[in-house]
Amino acid sequence: MSRPQTKWNCGLCGKPIYWDELFTFMSNKAVVHYTCFKEKASSTSKVDKDVMKVILDSLEDELNKIVVYKQRLSKVNDEEIKKVLDQTEKDAEKNAALFTRLVEKMSNVLG
Repeated sequence: MSRPQTKWNCGLCGKPIYWDELFTFMSNKAVVHYTCFKEKASSTSKVDKDVMKVILDSLEDELNKIVVYKQRLSKVNDEEIKKVLDQTEKDAEKNAALFTRLVEKMSNVLG
């Protein structure tokens, strides 16, 4: 069985991004694997490594929530429940964007 691929290639490693992988959108419009983003941010951090780990772990938590909500959404037919799940997914996406921007600010991941 083949893995479903997104329309994006990672802005850091150049490899395809698949729907079953965690990924994020950088402010320069690049889409990147979370693992590539984490590695580059950790190696170019402007803050203590433990502080960067807190930010990256928080981002990973939000990215995982997005995946979970998408999976749950596909299992529900009730419109009211779908609406709530959709909104919580959007909230997780907003939170992920906030953490992504914070990582960009606290590292040289863009450079």
